[in-house]
Amino acid sequence: MCRRFALGLDWDAVASQFAVDEDDVRVDTLPQPSYNIAPTQNIGVVAQGKDGRRHLTGAYWSLVPRWSASKVLSYPTYNYNARVESAHVKPAFAESTKSMRAIIPASGYYEWKGRRPFYFHAPHDELLSLAGLYSWWRPSPASPWQLTATIITCPAADEFVKVHDRMPLLAPRNMVASWLDRSVDGAALLDSMREAGTMLSRRLQFHEVAPLNSDGKRLIQPLDSTEPMRLF
Repeated sequence: MCRRFALGLDWDAVASQFAVDEDDVRVDTLPQPSYNIAPTQNIGVVAQGKDGRRHLTGAYWSLVPRWSASKVLSYPTYNYNARVESAHVKPAFAESTKSMRAIIPASGYYEWKGRRPFYFHAPHDELLSLAGLYSWWRPSPASPWQLTATIITCPAADEFVKVHDRMPLLAPRNMVASWLDRSVDGAALLDSMREAGTMLSRRLQFHEVAPLNSDGKRLIQPLDSTEPMRLF
C-alpha cells in the first residue's frame, strides 16, 4: 500500500540523475528531508511538462483528478494507491496514466504487518524511483492549479508478501524516459513496467523498525531486539 516513506535526499543529486536542468528545479516547492512522509504532505516528483522538459517540483501526496469537485475524495487515492493492474481503466487514474506519469524519488518506504512497521530500501541506500501519476486540480476557475500525485503499487514480490501483499512499483532506469514521455500512452507500458519493476524490487532489503513516532533518521534503524524476527 505504501502510506509512509523516507526522504533523505539531495535534490541537486536527484536533478542530475534524472537529467533535470537547474532552471527546471522548483526548490521553493520541494520538501525538506524527512523520514516520516505521510499522505497529504508535500513530496517531490519528476515529471515532463507540456514544454517537453523534465521538471523537479513539489506535489500534494494524494492525487485529485482534474474533474473532482472537492480535494477530499470519498476514496482518497493515498488509501487506494493506483494499481498497476487497473490504473488505466479506473476513472480517478485513467487520464493520468495516459499522459501524466511521474517518478517519485524516495530513500525507502514502510509497510506494516499488523501494527509492526518494516522499512524497505535498496542496497547501499541507493535512490528508489517510485512510479507515480500526477494531476492538476483547482477548487474553482478563479483558483490557482495545484499539482497532486500518487504512487503506483504492484503485487508484493517473493518474501516481501510476508509483510504486505502490495508494494510500490519501481521504475527501472532504462524505462524512465518512456515512462515520463507524455506522448506515450501509459496503458501500453504497464505490463512491461510491472515485470521490470518486480524484478528490480527483488534487490530490496527490509527490516523491522520501531513505531514511527516523530521524525529523524533513527526511524529507519533496525529494531533493537534480542528476539528473532518472526513474521508468522
